[in-house]
Amino acid sequence: MRSLTTKALILAAGIFWAGIGLSGSGNAGSLRQGSASSSGAVTGSLPGQVLWTYYLTLGSNGENCPPFSNVLLGGPICNAQGIGDNLIRLVNPNGAANGNLAGAKTEFVCAMLYVFDTDQEMGECCGCPLSSAKLLTFSAYQNLTADWAVGLIGERFAESNAYGSLAVVAAAQNTGILGLGNGQGCTSTQSGACNSGCDPTNTPGYSVTVANNLLGSITHNQVGFRSPFSEEPNVFGITEVALSDDAGGDPNNLIYLQNQCGALVGNSTGGGICTCPGEIPLTPLQPATF
Repeated sequence: MRSLTTKALILAAGIFWAGIGLSGSGNAGSLRQGSASSSGAVTGSLPGQVLWTYYLTLGSNGENCPPFSNVLLGGPICNAQGIGDNLIRLVNPNGAANGNLAGAKTEFVCAMLYVFDTDQEMGECCGCPLSSAKLLTFSAYQNLTADWAVGLIGERFAESNAYGSLAVVAAAQNTGILGLGNGQGCTSTQSGACNSGCDPTNTPGYSVTVANNLLGSITHNQVGFRSPFSEEPNVFGITEVALSDDAGGDPNNLIYLQNQCGALVGNSTGGGICTCPGEIPLTPLQPATF
């Protein structure tokens, strides 16, 4: 009797799983012509509209490292600084990468970038478009600091933009300013900081909403200096950290970023415009060598 009962349960289970398999294959579609008939639930908090980070390409050369602290233990590791380029990676998590999927659509999000030097002065700004699931990788040297508008003297190690902060604001693409006039996908009324309907200035300006978000990280090339009296070597390494999420940001600061960017790119110097990855930088700079 027990044997017959076990066989019956096995047979019933087989029919149940076979039915699930057949029903699934009936709704399955190709990668390019898939079905979106089933809904998905999103849990957890969404990324914010404003991201912040710092870039650190060169620093103080360790001259402020305490010379006599813990000498017998190899000396302290202090004054961590940059020794090369930084890479900022941005991803657009909105919309669907496959626009052919039933019920789905690709969504463009603008990354409005504002680059500050160590004196808290904005030196470059630009707007770059990202389609759904798009990855953009910015070089601090080539894309974000090569057209600095604030006066600089000497080589890169003496420049104020060797390190500073970076704000990235996610905003909707402005289809009303799409065009060919400025040579970068915007109308002729827009500055060179505008790319494919992404203008970071106050002309015409933009607002942030929870409908547009970005994810990102930055890779730093760094060295930690030990005491000058230490026989231990300095510590070199590469770190990658997520950008800091400022949610919707400070409304007053968002207005300031747009106005300052407009004044920066609208002056007579012609500088202050960062570039989107893939563009040819205006004045390419090579990383410093030691």
